[in-house]
Amino acid sequence: MTATKCAVCQSPASQKCAKCFVTAYCSREHQKQHWKTHRSECSPYRVCHSAELGRYLEASRDIAAGEIIIRDTPLLVGPKQVTIPICLGCFTPVDGSYSCTLCGWPLCSPECEKIVLHYPECQLSRNRPVKVQVNKFMQVNQMYECITPLRCLWLKENDPGKWTTLNQMESHLERRVNTDVHEVNQANVVDFMQQYLRILNYSEEEIHRMCGVIDVNGFEIPGPNVIGLYGKACLLEHTCIPNSSRTFDTHLNIIIRATVNISKGEHITTSYTDPMWGTANRQLHLRTSKYFKCTCDRCKDATEMGTHLSSLKCSQCPSGLVLPSPTPLSPEAWICGSCSVSLILDQVDGYLKQTGEKLICLKDSPLAASEAFLKTTTTKLSDNHYYRTDVKLALAQLYGRPGAHNRQELKDLPKELLERKETLCREVLALADIFCPGLSRIRGLLKYELQSSLMEKHRRLPKKLKTSAAGKALMKESVELLNEATVILKMESPMQDEYQLALQAESDLANLQYALGKKR
Repeated sequence: MTATKCAVCQSPASQKCAKCFVTAYCSREHQKQHWKTHRSECSPYRVCHSAELGRYLEASRDIAAGEIIIRDTPLLVGPKQVTIPICLGCFTPVDGSYSCTLCGWPLCSPECEKIVLHYPECQLSRNRPVKVQVNKFMQVNQMYECITPLRCLWLKENDPGKWTTLNQMESHLERRVNTDVHEVNQANVVDFMQQYLRILNYSEEEIHRMCGVIDVNGFEIPGPNVIGLYGKACLLEHTCIPNSSRTFDTHLNIIIRATVNISKGEHITTSYTDPMWGTANRQLHLRTSKYFKCTCDRCKDATEMGTHLSSLKCSQCPSGLVLPSPTPLSPEAWICGSCSVSLILDQVDGYLKQTGEKLICLKDSPLAASEAFLKTTTTKLSDNHYYRTDVKLALAQLYGRPGAHNRQELKDLPKELLERKETLCREVLALADIFCPGLSRIRGLLKYELQSSLMEKHRRLPKKLKTSAAGKALMKESVELLNEATVILKMESPMQDEYQLALQAESDLANLQYALGKKR
């Protein structure tokens, strides 16, 4: 076992910082001497290991909601596997009007030719007798599937430290063999690299392993069509009700924050799926992209914490709900909890697939089509079913937002639609409180939308009722909602629309507080 070294003098050390339990010192004097430097780096977590989980993060002290747990610079960033042609220096879409003079890969400008990010594929692509030629633009292009794996492999000779970190990441290579994903990577990455780019200094196994590392550990970065690999953030353990959130700054550093208070000794968790999906969808995503089955308390509970997010309505009794039995993790049938009527798995899967296809078609449809979907699924799906909740979330944000299909501004919404917006916000927020608790992005968005409907409701009150108890209650709740929405959404990346909404919320809050002050 490697001896722990003092952060000041590098001599053997047995004393550790009482806050992070990571940094070590040989004496109390050296700990005091180092505090000015260590204070900004003091980690609120420690890396632990178990046979079941492998490496994971545990809180080394109490962590407050909103506190930054990790700020991690990327080991590397690159295009997502499925992408249109983008500039390999800045990730903006390209049309072929400019290409790198050294390798031929399309770029947006001569300036991006000099960006360090582009070095790996630029250097390795020069093995070809002629430059790379890309002819298909503004549509998905398989040529780009090799870029991020290639950037990983380039580190082997050029940055051994990062290469070592990458090789500590799980790839689940043995589980990927003989899968569709493995076959696609063989054709579009391995064969392309070896036959088209003439890159022969990496084995097929090494290339496949890096493809697995990217799939299992990569974080999709919002905004640009990019995925990043991070040495610390990849240790976050998955659960379907996470206690942390992630965002990115303008330098593509990942920022992990506590969304709720985390006690010393608790595992620090994230969600590799959308927590607002139902159990079957979450499990499918985890099984096909991360290669494991989640066995958290939520996944083992057929009622999904009493919300019935995945339940169906029984056609044989008035109030029965049909649940996967004996367990959602290995269902043998779907059975009504009231009358015990049973549905076979294929029957349920077929209905859900058909309904999911209808849901996809709603994306660019008028809002009335979404309301019709909710009406027609009332007798088949539970009130909170994740398909219905997905539609409710979209409607809650679209009512009062002008756009296609003659959508109206908030001030022009009929009274019944304004009240509908409020109801939808409250219904989805109640579920988000359970599955995305605390300072989560979805709660911030819903709180902003809810307060906007309440403020419009207050604006429409007769003048004499604005200062009534009911009017004051509307104003008070609006202030509380705006306060929390501002706090949550300002944690988002400046690259994201949510951050701009936070600035609007902050302005709205200042105006509201000013108006309240004038009335006193």
